[in-house]
Amino acid sequence: MVRIFLDKCIQGKDSRKLAASAAGAIGNAGVRVANRDRVMGNFKGILFGTIAAFATIQPVLADPSPNEAPAQNAPAQPAMPPAPETAAAPAAVAEDPVLGVVRTKLRVTHPADNERERMDQAALTEFYAARHGEGLWVTASGLKPAAKALAAEIENANAYGLDASVFKLPKLENGALTATDTDALADAEIQYSTAALLYARYARGGRIPDPSEMLTTEFDRRPQWIEPATVINALADSHEPDAYLRSLHPQQPQFEKLRQIYVTMLPKDGKLTKLSPTAKRIRANMEMWRWMWLDMGDFYVLNNIPEFMQYVYKDGKIIRSAKIVAGQLDKQSTIFSRPLKYVVLRPTWRVPESIMVNELWPSLIRGGALMRQYGLQLETKDGRRIDWRKYDWATTDIRDFNVIQPPGPKSVLGHVKFSFPSQHTIFMHDTPDKWMFRPAQRTLSHGCLRVQNPMQLAEMILMEDKGWDAAKVAELDRSGPLNNEIPITKEIPIHLVYFTAWVGDDGKLKTFGDVYGHEKRITLALDGQWSKIKKGRNHLAPVEPSFSPAAVAAKSRGIDDEAPRSAQKEESLGDIIGNAFGL
Repeated sequence: MVRIFLDKCIQGKDSRKLAASAAGAIGNAGVRVANRDRVMGNFKGILFGTIAAFATIQPVLADPSPNEAPAQNAPAQPAMPPAPETAAAPAAVAEDPVLGVVRTKLRVTHPADNERERMDQAALTEFYAARHGEGLWVTASGLKPAAKALAAEIENANAYGLDASVFKLPKLENGALTATDTDALADAEIQYSTAALLYARYARGGRIPDPSEMLTTEFDRRPQWIEPATVINALADSHEPDAYLRSLHPQQPQFEKLRQIYVTMLPKDGKLTKLSPTAKRIRANMEMWRWMWLDMGDFYVLNNIPEFMQYVYKDGKIIRSAKIVAGQLDKQSTIFSRPLKYVVLRPTWRVPESIMVNELWPSLIRGGALMRQYGLQLETKDGRRIDWRKYDWATTDIRDFNVIQPPGPKSVLGHVKFSFPSQHTIFMHDTPDKWMFRPAQRTLSHGCLRVQNPMQLAEMILMEDKGWDAAKVAELDRSGPLNNEIPITKEIPIHLVYFTAWVGDDGKLKTFGDVYGHEKRITLALDGQWSKIKKGRNHLAPVEPSFSPAAVAAKSRGIDDEAPRSAQKEESLGDIIGNAFGL
């Protein structure tokens, strides 16, 4: 009991030693009597003596260094220097009452209807649960400067091809709300953060979250999302939220060039329903840029389908341009990007299933003239060569086999193929049919891209990837292995794009035909007219024959009914090749 009392009266490790010493003195004096007054009298004497001794000692802070010598009572001992003061604990951040209301409102918010909005809600709930002090945009005193900068940028959304009217920001004039309006202030805080996240989604192409599902399977692009938690934390760390929002738009030079022209076409009253057809075309192209890879590559190949042109870029500059042939209107070249994996010299052609089913199968039923004409070979699924003449094709399903064309002068792939694998089974290649590069609208293939002067492209790529010169590539093409797959080790993206508007180096706008209707679909979506969008066929669906094998057999005129007609002019023969084996 004495020790407890002394410890409470005298602070520090040395004081506890003194208390123990005093208690020991009492024990040595034999204080074991029942008279409480006598005991307490002795205790008081010891206590007062101890306190008097303490008056001569320099005060010591609690928890001194373990190696520090205990204080002495002798007056002659030099006074100990004061121990360093411990750092004061940081003052608690005063909690703005608005922030607590924000947390409560977010916890009880009804879940949104779509996944992306639910992700926004979850990000805000987590962010504000961890935040202390003040909100990002609103305090009990009203709007912060950051909120005003954010609002000004969002109100300028039309200038970036967005629609400013969809971002619901409260109009809070100075003095509109007082410090007691915590409920309304909390609503404003949430609305500002929600609008910022929505702007971030739309800047990255989120108005059409899944183009391949919502527009057509032939448009395999995705918005370049930034997670909402990343956005809200970046806004919290930024001193310029308006600049941060601007940075979310595509940083490609072509996007900014289109935007500069688009701004000049905006209606003065801000009503986007009054946009001209050209302005809508530019807006649709700006939207397509939002779906492009953020990093298109230091060295990449850009195939612009509406223009029927290919460009090779290195360090932002065009180093090659050439014509391309794209897919027919009902056999489109899909819009997508993939890294190049192989350059194949003297390639073997594995016939796509769509061509096998709807082109070769009817020919086989009628006698197989196309198999003979193009030197095609039949294989089992495990690669064994078999004789196609031994089957009754009126009752045999060609989908149980593979069909290939070996390298050679009749090869529809020509000298070289560029492989960038995807679910779309599309690649770039040479062609023996040079006439196809003459028409202005070159929608002549089954989906793959035929490239003008493809060996030059192969030389550029193999120089970039392996340092090979043109002579080595020519030697491999002349006498190298058949179907020589040369793996590409560097990241060389192949982009199939669909830009119907492009600003040239002279600052003038060039436009190209909407051959596949993608621009129209995007425009309808941005105008909210979803019901008018015609998605077209699903090119990824299993291939089914567009004919009755029995009916074809019944109408067959004999084994030689498809023998080539040598009297045909070049274009007609090309049509046979293009229609039957166009890639």
